[in-house]
Amino acid sequence: MLYLSHLMPDEDMADLLRRYPVGVESIEFSIGYCLDTWKENLVAYQKRLDAMGWDGPLTVHGPFLDLNPVSWDSQIAKVSRERFSQAYQAACELGAKKVIYHTCFVPIVNYLEGWAERMIDFWNDFMKDKGTELTVCLENVFDPEYAPIREIAEAVKHPAFGLCLDFGHAHCSSLHPAEEWLENLFPYIRHLHLHDNHGVRDEHLGMGQGTLPWESILGFVKKKLPQVDAVIENASRTFCEASLSTLQQYQMLQFFCQK
Repeated sequence: MLYLSHLMPDEDMADLLRRYPVGVESIEFSIGYCLDTWKENLVAYQKRLDAMGWDGPLTVHGPFLDLNPVSWDSQIAKVSRERFSQAYQAACELGAKKVIYHTCFVPIVNYLEGWAERMIDFWNDFMKDKGTELTVCLENVFDPEYAPIREIAEAVKHPAFGLCLDFGHAHCSSLHPAEEWLENLFPYIRHLHLHDNHGVRDEHLGMGQGTLPWESILGFVKKKLPQVDAVIENASRTFCEASLSTLQQYQMLQFFCQK
């Protein structure tokens, strides 16, 4: 399935949703102040979806700002888990298919030594009472290496746990090419985030407006990940339409939308 991130104004989202057979990835529950009153915001967000004429497939982007679920500070770890739990509950209430969480790894601030082991403990504990109706996906952001993320994916055995590979983040945050990330993580990937940049910073451009090699990336996806879902993660209608055009160019729009 193909989704559009709800980074755009509601009127732009509504128009694109009418024109393309796509779902919505909500970002409403990714910021702390929205989670402070998440139950009230849940009602308000459902009304916004209704106003857009939308009642189709939905995924939820979880919180990420200032969080670290494996912080050495017990209070920071506690608050991070609470925010993750609130987003999970909101996703369940909305009937979402997936909820996406960042790894929250920040180079220089965090150390890789022992990080994967602590993340494995956290996610095994977080998932232990969870069902299989809602899939949890762990997304790379500032991560410079894919090996620790693969280690986490291999060790968390819950059937509803997997990875979200964000190509734009891999392109600008790692010395390893995005294709290498894909080739090494694909057995665990449940979700993709699609946007572009020039390999320096996280620009969230439309696909084809940066320097990511989409032809080889999408060719691999088509061959190795026939069931994967993808999200166009652009904040403007112009960038989003560029991404849709790129998917059409490589005959991938139907590939994602037919599921």
